[in-house]
Amino acid sequence: MLAPLYPGARPAGAASAPNSAAAARKRRLPPPPKPIALPADLDIPDYRPGPNPFRSGESLVYEASWMNVPAGDARIVIARNSAHPDLWSGMMWLNTSPVVDLVYRMRDFFHENFAAGTLRPENIQITQHENHRLYHWRVAFDYDARTITATRFNRRGGVTIRRFTGGDPLGPFSGAIMALSQPLKPGSDLKFDIFSGGNRYVFGFDVVGRERITTALGAFDTVKIEPSVIWMSEGSFRADARETAIWITDDARHLPVRIAAAIFFGNVYADLVSVTGAPFGSLGVSDAAGPSPRATTNPYAGMPAPPSGAPTP
Repeated sequence: MLAPLYPGARPAGAASAPNSAAAARKRRLPPPPKPIALPADLDIPDYRPGPNPFRSGESLVYEASWMNVPAGDARIVIARNSAHPDLWSGMMWLNTSPVVDLVYRMRDFFHENFAAGTLRPENIQITQHENHRLYHWRVAFDYDARTITATRFNRRGGVTIRRFTGGDPLGPFSGAIMALSQPLKPGSDLKFDIFSGGNRYVFGFDVVGRERITTALGAFDTVKIEPSVIWMSEGSFRADARETAIWITDDARHLPVRIAAAIFFGNVYADLVSVTGAPFGSLGVSDAAGPSPRATTNPYAGMPAPPSGAPTP
């Protein structure tokens, strides 16, 4: 699958194979397509990063449910990149629950390297393993040429390339940090340009007010945000999910503690259920919840391994 990235590398004996020339032709990357331009009328503000809401090495776990049935979980780790101290790395593992696996099995992995100061993405890697489909995305940012190139490899060696131009997009982790580091006061209406895999999105963030909610971690004073998709580069808006809301802690950290979306029947909720690697009290949770455990073991234990070649912070 990675052969198109390294056209000079091949297994021993490949040159003597009868169909080696044909196989080499199949491995060649297709010609780059015309870049998809960001519409000029979107008027996306030029935000500056505020305080980073995450601690290096912190691990956050979210559990999703539908009609009180476990639907899946997500584990997020954001840390300084040990090989490149001027970079941060964000990783996320998405897994459906055993019940949902019977209908739709998902094991996805996201990885982004981005600049510690500006939050500019350097590269993104995504593995999508859903049912029998397996794709690897590699995303490169060329700031001199103002283009983004996303290359997708499938398990049979097929290659798809998408290119984008215009604006100054962020990645899934750098975009989340940029959004969460803003003041986010009730009445604010923000707009963010986010790139993920083979698609580019412009999200609107409408800060609607303050609420106190209770989760498995305790009671939180929160700010409620209603996001919306203003534009996307490819595909259509999904009508299945609507009335999405995000509750973030009403403090300097702005950590998301609950996400909810109305679907065709009922609501899907994803709650923050665990934070390790940071002292209790940094969440703003009430004392009634008890102390939050610090990470005493490898925070990556029990998580699916990244795809071969994926950098590890």
